[in-house]
Amino acid sequence: MTLRMAAPALVTLIALACGLAAIEAAHAGEWGMALRFIMLAAVADAMDGTIARLLHASSNMGKELDSLSDLVTFGAAPAFILASRYSDGPTEVVFGAMVLFVASGAYRLARYNGQTSRGDAFCGMPITLSGLLLAAAVAGPIELGYVQAVVVSIVLSALMVSRVPFPMLKFGWSLVLPALIAAVIPIALANSVQWLAFAAMIGLGVYVVMGVAKAISDRVTEVAPEEAREDAPAHS
Repeated sequence: MTLRMAAPALVTLIALACGLAAIEAAHAGEWGMALRFIMLAAVADAMDGTIARLLHASSNMGKELDSLSDLVTFGAAPAFILASRYSDGPTEVVFGAMVLFVASGAYRLARYNGQTSRGDAFCGMPITLSGLLLAAAVAGPIELGYVQAVVVSIVLSALMVSRVPFPMLKFGWSLVLPALIAAVIPIALANSVQWLAFAAMIGLGVYVVMGVAKAISDRVTEVAPEEAREDAPAHS
């Protein structure tokens, strides 16, 4: 590995470390701290790809390392936060939701890595956003019962394995990198990240609606010509 390729890989490992720290915080019952680490990991995850493109350091190894990091940080860690937060709920239900979420994230990552052509939209909700949204829903400012939390995790699992097209938000690195670096400050230093989590939930909720709305629109566009052909009179 060259020094140029080591830079984005190091940021990926920082994201992984944040995911492991979130698991440890959840184990200790520090839900706010667990959420803080997941949010920091999300920033690092966005940053490693930006740095790789900036340095022209993209590689197959970097892609695989990023996927493994994502599975732990945005799959296992949020699922563990869910299971720890609602450990007093029915074990079979909570554990089942945990396994389903991680398995769906693994499938989503494997499918993404196997795609040769990706176009301008993600096929299924990215695990990074799903994990962040689950963590914010479970450890954020809105108090959910275990039933509501399990439903959220199941819905996110379904969105990850679905073929709903979620838009790729692309911006120039000259804007993204400074914004990501600036985002670390309030997440790391704020007394509470609850208001940041609430803002993230709103933004991600809008993103989910955009993806589902586009899927419905595309489906209607496909069905309309077929129905028109079926209704057209036959010519002898």
